[in-house]
Amino acid sequence: MGALLWTFPLLMFASIVIGWAAEVTAVRLSAGIALAVLAWLQTAPEFAVEATIAWHQDAHLALANLTGSLRLLLGFGWPMVFFIHWFTQRRRRVKVRSLKLPAMFKTESLGLAFPVLYFVIIYFKGTWTPYDGAILASFYGVYFWMLSRQRKAGSEAASGQAVEEGEGEPWVVRRVLGLGKGGQFAAMIAMFGFGGAMLWVTVHPFIHALQVAAMGFGISDFIFIQWIAPLASEFPEKVTAFNWARAPRKVPYAVVNMLSSVTAQWTLLAGLVPIIFSISAGHAYTIVFTDFQKQELLLTIAQSALTVAILADLTIESYEMLGYFALWAVQFFVPSVRPYLVPVYLGWTAIEAFRLTAYRRLFLKI
Repeated sequence: MGALLWTFPLLMFASIVIGWAAEVTAVRLSAGIALAVLAWLQTAPEFAVEATIAWHQDAHLALANLTGSLRLLLGFGWPMVFFIHWFTQRRRRVKVRSLKLPAMFKTESLGLAFPVLYFVIIYFKGTWTPYDGAILASFYGVYFWMLSRQRKAGSEAASGQAVEEGEGEPWVVRRVLGLGKGGQFAAMIAMFGFGGAMLWVTVHPFIHALQVAAMGFGISDFIFIQWIAPLASEFPEKVTAFNWARAPRKVPYAVVNMLSSVTAQWTLLAGLVPIIFSISAGHAYTIVFTDFQKQELLLTIAQSALTVAILADLTIESYEMLGYFALWAVQFFVPSVRPYLVPVYLGWTAIEAFRLTAYRRLFLKI
């Protein structure tokens, strides 16, 4: 238990430092590429946690951190971006009922759909193999290629400025950006090196401390790691997105920052887990899911499917965020209801799909 008192704050601080370095790196790129790069750099602490679990062959924990972080980012982080934006605008006497994302972000809304669909296959076969990992990682390669193709001339210049300038950046990031190119590069290397070293030192004792704490509280280590580990490792995404949510011009980037992080975890992170398992074992390693793991995976798939459906028209309604957050809060505070939430998510997804199809047919008739 004592180890948790020093590993948790150190892991969180390492996540913050890496997040600062990632933001500095991202401002030198066009908006779409910047958000994608920012997302997977920010998920470095999450990768470190998952890689440690995989390297130590903790098969029963393989899905714990992944499913927990995905549901935390989407169920808590995404609605919070909208609520912070709503509250900030209300103080300025501006009413906000919905949020429209720019059309240039259609790739981000589609990029999540393919790995989620592939995980449906993984769910039904009940195994997670290195071959699945290679396919999932390739999805991210395609996603990144689509982003690079989409960002052209005028839209690239305009969107790049929106990410690079304006309010909402942490003080440290602003100071580093005020340096020359050489100073910025040196600061980025120093921050990535310092954050990486702290991760190297803290991740394994952190996971062990969580397992000991779970035993002390009489809680499943799967559940404990599923929810406690992401609170520290997912911190960079939340800090960046919540800061951007306060600036009206940057709200779409805050939403897409969360979405890009989720896509990176469904593809790169999920792809690396069985590959690291195999490297550690010295042979192709197949992770076989238990019924409980399949249940947790299905709930995460259902939540992500609803996310794709909501974002299909690039419009986020206030009532959607209220309902979406309520479903996350229920599963977080009342774990026993989780199996019953899967049909709720899937039913809502079907309604969103029907609504979009009906609107499209009506539009074509008009």
